[in-house]
Amino acid sequence: MFNFVILILIFLENSLVVTFPYNIIALPYLTYLAYKRGKNGIFEVMLICIIISKDKNIFIELGIVFAVIFIVSYFLSKVLGYERINIVYYSLIQFIIYGTYLYIKSPYFYPYQGVIMFGGYLLLNYTFIKNLRKNI
Repeated sequence: MFNFVILILIFLENSLVVTFPYNIIALPYLTYLAYKRGKNGIFEVMLICIIISKDKNIFIELGIVFAVIFIVSYFLSKVLGYERINIVYYSLIQFIIYGTYLYIKSPYFYPYQGVIMFGGYLLLNYTFIKNLRKNI
């Protein structure tokens, strides 16, 4: 049920009329999937890419970026674990990879957008870790 709600929230986040693609819910969810499902989570990554690129021609680009984030998160979770103390590392990796992609792709990338992205990644990574620990 939790995964279904997150997929609906990802769809709603990308259905909003905004000019900047933050993907604040999708990227921490990729890290959550990398830790919880491991290699089997790649199917959900492709589903998320389909949801996000539903009416754009960026499926391959997003697939590569999200796969890189998923793989880095998978290996990082094997070394560090997906714990509260490591939230900053995960959020920083998500911000660096996706922020670099957006910086190259979009003609504008302002510092306040980076602060919103990083803060959102921190908050949602904390929420996913809290939910993960509650289920144990």
